[in-house]
Amino acid sequence: MKSRIALVAVIALIMGSGVGFAQSKNCGVVGTWTHWEDFAWVGVVSPGMNATVGQIDMEWILWDPTIGGAHPLLTTAVRTTGPKGVWEKVNEREYKYTWVAYGLNAAGALVYALRAVGVGTIAGCDRFDITGRLQLFAPNQNIWTDEPVLWVPIDEFATRMPLVVVQ
Repeated sequence: MKSRIALVAVIALIMGSGVGFAQSKNCGVVGTWTHWEDFAWVGVVSPGMNATVGQIDMEWILWDPTIGGAHPLLTTAVRTTGPKGVWEKVNEREYKYTWVAYGLNAAGALVYALRAVGVGTIAGCDRFDITGRLQLFAPNQNIWTDEPVLWVPIDEFATRMPLVVVQ
């Protein structure tokens, strides 16, 4: 009973002080991130088995599934699945990542696979600079062992979603 009262008191102190978890000085990668430029996405980065690995779950908001038609595989795509992936901490500021997504035609058939690989760097608590390669694979390729048919560089950034409190 005393431990419950102590826990409630600590929570009340934290919440009442105006210093919540969203204002923490922990500038790690875990959180919700957004990107709004030539294309847009929202991604949730979650912890995994320990503090040095985890999962990535993204959703496209604005995205061209043909990726500008840079390769014949891309031209029949009408949608791309939301990327799913993993991350690993390299040091206090850098994180390696890999995610995959799949392009589908109007009938729902697979027309390509995308794999993104690279490094993200914490550039302040609310900014994450992302570099790497977006790699395109044909439906009959093994995305883990085969060479991509095309790749383009990734050079973008994400912004941490803020907690907005209505007074």
